[in-house]
Amino acid sequence: MPKIIATLKPAGIAYAALLAAASPAFAHDVPAEAANKQVVLDFYQALNTADASGTTSTQIQAIAEKYLSPDYVQHAEQLANLPGPGTPRDKLIRMFQAMPAMKAMPAPRTISVMAEGDRVMMLTARELPDPATGRLKQAYIFNMFRVKNAKLVEHWDVGTPIMPTPGAGAPPSP
Repeated sequence: MPKIIATLKPAGIAYAALLAAASPAFAHDVPAEAANKQVVLDFYQALNTADASGTTSTQIQAIAEKYLSPDYVQHAEQLANLPGPGTPRDKLIRMFQAMPAMKAMPAPRTISVMAEGDRVMMLTARELPDPATGRLKQAYIFNMFRVKNAKLVEHWDVGTPIMPTPGAGAPPSP
C-alpha cells in the first residue's frame, strides 16, 4: 500500500499544479489585453501629436469621440470635478478647448504599459519646470484606464509633479 501512495503523490502534485494554472487568476486573454494596450497608446499618441502641433483645442473633440466612451468616468480628482453641465467626457473636451496652445515640449516618455483584463496601466515620465526653482525636473505619472469595446470607459491617475532624479527613488529602467 505505501508504494501506491508514493506513486500517487507526484501525480497528485502535478494535478494540483495543472488545476492552479487553469484557474481564472492565471487565465489571460492576451490578444484582448494587447488590443486594450494599443487603444491607450493610440489615444496618447493622438494627444501628444495635437500638443506638439499646438492644435489640441481644435482636435480634442475628434480625439475624444474616437477614444472615449460617451459614458466615460473620470476618477482623477482634478478632472472629476470640472465645472459645467454635461458628461465627464463633455467637460474634458471643454477643458481642452479652453486651454491656450502650449509651447512645444517633448512628448512624455512611455516607461511601461501593462494590461490585465480590461485594465491598462501606463507609466510615463517627462521633464517639467519645478515651481520653486523653474529648473526642469523629472515627473512621473501613472494612468490607468478601463477599456471596453475599444473605448476608454474609466480613468484614474496619480503623479507627483516633481519626483526624485533617476537613481534616487525613480522607477527602474525598462
